[in-house]
Amino acid sequence: MEEQYENGHQLKDFVETHNLMNRNSIVNFNSIVSITTANNKITNRKIEVMVSFDNYNSLGLVTFLESDIDTSLFPTVFEANWQKMEHIENEFLKISDIHKKNPLIGEYTVKITPLEKIRD
Repeated sequence: MEEQYENGHQLKDFVETHNLMNRNSIVNFNSIVSITTANNKITNRKIEVMVSFDNYNSLGLVTFLESDIDTSLFPTVFEANWQKMEHIENEFLKISDIHKKNPLIGEYTVKITPLEKIRD
């Protein structure tokens, strides 16, 4: 339970440090993303990301808003309640876990480096 709160804290720190929330409290930004799974890899791809803190019983939800990522090969939605989130060196957000329902994904690591907010 304590690790969940730490993950939520790391996600909030990432959003605040990089000033990613707009004046309407929406967190929507472009980023450079790398995803490594057990069998596949995406390296330095520009992806639009949304972060939400207002879902019921959620410490934070990260969603990739990219339609051509194959969700059977790569994770695209990450919940701070379940995935390990770390704000590394005030530069990027690292998300890691093992996908328990899809062995094609298996163990994975995601690196999200923010570029700019979509709207201020």
